[in-house]
Amino acid sequence: MTTCLHALLMAACGVSAGQIAFVSGVDQETQCVCVLDLASGAVLRVGPGTRDGAPRWSPDGAWLAFPSQHGDGMGIYTVRADGADGRFLRTAHRWNHRPAWSPDGRRLVFSASQGMDLAQRLAVYDLATDTETTWGGEREGLLEAVWAPSLDLMRALDPEEKLTWEGLDTDAFLAEATAEGVLVAAGLAGAPGRLTMDLYLVTRTQAAPLLAFLLPPGATYAEWAPRPDHEGRRFAFESNDGGDREIYVLGRRGIGNVSNHREADWNPVWSPKGSYLAFESFRGGRRGVYGVYPETARVFAIAADATYDCWSPAWSPDEDWVVYVSDRDGDAALYSTRRDGAETRRLTEGAEAGYAPAWRPEAGK
Repeated sequence: MTTCLHALLMAACGVSAGQIAFVSGVDQETQCVCVLDLASGAVLRVGPGTRDGAPRWSPDGAWLAFPSQHGDGMGIYTVRADGADGRFLRTAHRWNHRPAWSPDGRRLVFSASQGMDLAQRLAVYDLATDTETTWGGEREGLLEAVWAPSLDLMRALDPEEKLTWEGLDTDAFLAEATAEGVLVAAGLAGAPGRLTMDLYLVTRTQAAPLLAFLLPPGATYAEWAPRPDHEGRRFAFESNDGGDREIYVLGRRGIGNVSNHREADWNPVWSPKGSYLAFESFRGGRRGVYGVYPETARVFAIAADATYDCWSPAWSPDEDWVVYVSDRDGDAALYSTRRDGAETRRLTEGAEAGYAPAWRPEAGK
């Protein structure tokens, strides 16, 4: 009866199709990745349920990848949306986190280390051959990476394609990027005792500072959370340039602050077509979910209230809805709201309450 009622409510508010992966459970030791079917309201456990982390869909929506406890460390687990063919990758390191899919869905990049420290490297795993390669040469401290969908960002940095970095083999860098792809990573920079975070373009053998061409000499801002749009022509990221955390966008027009508020803004999430960015902010007094038009920097509220928190946004494939986590009813649960802030619905109940939602992309989109 509950499932039927849930399905009727979803149909009535327009959220009648699709699936959302999320982390279920309040006990970290037994947190499990699940898949919620919006049409039926059914929830399927697809993860091992051993400290499962935030799930990430493959570009075609066929697979999920996420970290989960494996032996005396953390492994990377892949599984189909129906729970079939689940397995841990044969990784070379004990601790593996933050997997991200390549644009063609054939490879995963994740941070990897032998101990729980900052000496992390970027591992690229070929799913067809079950082989793992370390990217970034000898560079350590690369803590998070995403794939650049194209080389457009590099062309935007230097339209004449005369990129040069001191101490790097630029010709080899460009050749590797063209042949094997390029990553955008957040990593440590500076000397011990004065460490900060910077963004890097990363190939198999080299890592080059991404913002070296755009920031003033000697600038030491901290950057984090690089996020490409669906074409790779623009990258959003977090920076403390200006005094607090803000959302910036880098593209052919240069670099600009699109959130620009005295309160902290973070966690940029592109909509599937690149029309909007969702992000989290304290500008309403509590943690809330907001959206912004990246071309005009016009910010609008999606889910924000002075009496409860909303966080961890993810977009529907048609860009009309945002799913997120909120404690508006006391416990952390998934909710969906239209982009304009209307028609909010709770999606999970009781033991199904969860975290880290990810809306399944439409196949072929």
